[in-house]
Amino acid sequence: MVFINSVRFPGIPRKLKKYWLRILIFLCSTFFVVLLLLKWKYDLELMLLHDARRANMKKVQSMAEVSNTLSKLHDTWRTSENANTAIFSAYLDPRPEVVLEEVPNASSKNLWALIRIIAILDVDSEDTPMTCYYKFAKEPQFAKSQKVYMESPAVGVRIVAKTENFGMQYSAAFVLCRLVTADDGRLPSQIAFSTRSGQTYEDVGKQSFVDVHYTTRIDSGDQDRFMAACVPSLHHDYDKYANLIEFVEFYRMMGVEHFTFYNTSVTEEVSRVLAHYESEGLATVLHWQLPARYLYERNLRYNGIFAAMNDCLYRSTMVGGYKYVINTDLDEFIVPRKHLNFHDMMDFLDPPTEEIVYSSFMLRNMFFYLMHEDSPVPQNPPDIPKLSLHTKTTRLARINPAYDRSKYIARGQEIVEMGNHRVWQTKKYSLILRSTSSGPGYGEKMVDPEIAGSQHYRYCEVNELVCWLRDTVIDNTAHRYTSELGARVSAVLKKILPNSTA
Repeated sequence: MVFINSVRFPGIPRKLKKYWLRILIFLCSTFFVVLLLLKWKYDLELMLLHDARRANMKKVQSMAEVSNTLSKLHDTWRTSENANTAIFSAYLDPRPEVVLEEVPNASSKNLWALIRIIAILDVDSEDTPMTCYYKFAKEPQFAKSQKVYMESPAVGVRIVAKTENFGMQYSAAFVLCRLVTADDGRLPSQIAFSTRSGQTYEDVGKQSFVDVHYTTRIDSGDQDRFMAACVPSLHHDYDKYANLIEFVEFYRMMGVEHFTFYNTSVTEEVSRVLAHYESEGLATVLHWQLPARYLYERNLRYNGIFAAMNDCLYRSTMVGGYKYVINTDLDEFIVPRKHLNFHDMMDFLDPPTEEIVYSSFMLRNMFFYLMHEDSPVPQNPPDIPKLSLHTKTTRLARINPAYDRSKYIARGQEIVEMGNHRVWQTKKYSLILRSTSSGPGYGEKMVDPEIAGSQHYRYCEVNELVCWLRDTVIDNTAHRYTSELGARVSAVLKKILPNSTA
């Protein structure tokens, strides 16, 4: 009581001073009770959404059998009635945590899933009201006076990787739509969006609709495949066919089971390489011809890179069922340094008994400049194609810090939004908390460069004289893979490009 009486509370009545501790305890207790009630309500909402999802799985399974067989053939960029928007693909997103974050009290609104549209929008349109339009299989014939079979206000628009957009006018975006059902219980087969409501089928336009990809792989336990790779678009007549084969075969050796490529323009040789891997069931090659209004690095980042990466995330995870998704470019090789392959490495980084579940694993960038002399160590056998992983062993001594040209391996089910050098949004793991790089739940794990790094083989990114002055070391870590890798590259070249001089 001596302490309480000695504390001064200017402006507070004398009688109230002696009760301040009781008031504080009461307020804290009330706060925690409210917090517990909100958590109970949140957990109840999650349970109700899980129950609704299970109840609708037969319909989803039926739609998935059709949509995931045919949709790849139909996915291509389509323009809407608004000259500033384009739409590529759409995915069912039935994760309760994601639904609740976008639509509080979703269960009371008979909403258990969202449809996530991959689009390109003007960056200023994030607050623009959108309307989602739905088409159904065996749709009736529409008269000019009729509306599209169903419409609903969009849940919202989310600009993707906004921080990495570098002030461009256009950006990849998610348009989030409610999952609606027809009166007879059917689910929509196609979807479009517009800035205007109340439009007819003709107003929206047949070419504005994309297929909805349905999924039955809706929980982390459903991801029965190991890893898929997402590769940004191939453009400007990409012609490095031997490098492409080296890339694919190296990552196959590491454990990657499937690759998704976005093809804007490539040479005939590269086209044959892509066709080979697609025919083997190892790759999905999507046509990626952006509308002419989008200009490379002038008003849109890197040929729509963020739209491609996030399409690949949902395609690989929700439809493909891959536990891990790797984000990397064709000149970047994630090389384990303590483990033989990615299976062993991920068992170490992401053990099943680990209490903390990480959403992504950050690999720091290591530059191997192509201007440096080739390694004096001969390739074995000597007649295999020249491999970057073998010939270039001079590395910058400085390893880039995290997020500076980093690449990552992501647990797809926990990811909402991918960027080029980091994950930008994960699903929430509790009522009020979202993970940070050092926190529990769906956070990021910074991988020690002694465990693995992203080896980046490219020309100097600034003035070449600056690069020559930088300290270097010899790093031949990748040599333990190059004998087998060279044999694999040679075999593929002989099979599909027998006259190649690579």
